[in-house]
Amino acid sequence: MISTTIITLNEEDKIGRTIKNLKGLADEIIVVDSGSADKTVAIAESLGAKVFFREFDNFAAQKNWAVSKAKGDWVLAVDADEEIPISLAEEIKEAVKSDRYAGYLISRKNFILGKEIKYSRWSPDTHIWLWKKDSGKWMGDVHEELVVDGKVGLLKGSKIHHSHNTVSSFMKTNNLYSTLEALSLHKQNVRFSFGRMFWAAFFEFFIRFFYKWGFLDGKEGFVLAYIMGIYKLTVWIKLWELEQKR
Repeated sequence: MISTTIITLNEEDKIGRTIKNLKGLADEIIVVDSGSADKTVAIAESLGAKVFFREFDNFAAQKNWAVSKAKGDWVLAVDADEEIPISLAEEIKEAVKSDRYAGYLISRKNFILGKEIKYSRWSPDTHIWLWKKDSGKWMGDVHEELVVDGKVGLLKGSKIHHSHNTVSSFMKTNNLYSTLEALSLHKQNVRFSFGRMFWAAFFEFFIRFFYKWGFLDGKEGFVLAYIMGIYKLTVWIKLWELEQKR
């Protein structure tokens, strides 16, 4: 039995497509919503998903809680803006028939600003998305990863990630992530530094646009590298703000 987990917040324009796409693959679809003000919950329930509410604290905790509601032996983690192509769905069905691996790495094709981003540190984008329920756990306050106790295999197919279509949407998400990252640094007793702030921003842009060949993604590659540089600036400014409050 395969359970899929999705965490949501105001995803009414995406969640319907994602749930419909999972029909025929998932035996149950678990949606954990953190307080959507739109029709996300109504759409998910109308399509047969099991919807739960949990106040958001961080991504790892939210996803682990979603897994606790799943009844399947295997769990497939899907974001509200992703699709599983037919070829990958068939591969997943075959993979869960075997006990050879405790989890599987699956790559993801990211479409940002209306274009597939093939470089810019967004590709390759391979993580464990499929695992035996009792063998894995999400770890990390921000940019969480699934840690599996056992051997990990690799599937050939890729998930399709319909990420942000606009700069405004991208910046809105970065606002949340920068808050979580600043809180994580603060918890680790990392102190604000002007030098480290400017270096982090420059390094992020340089790595994405030059070292990771972001220039081959064209204008979108430059925009994304620039925004991620701003993201790092924001993290450190928020860390400074936390120190002032303390």
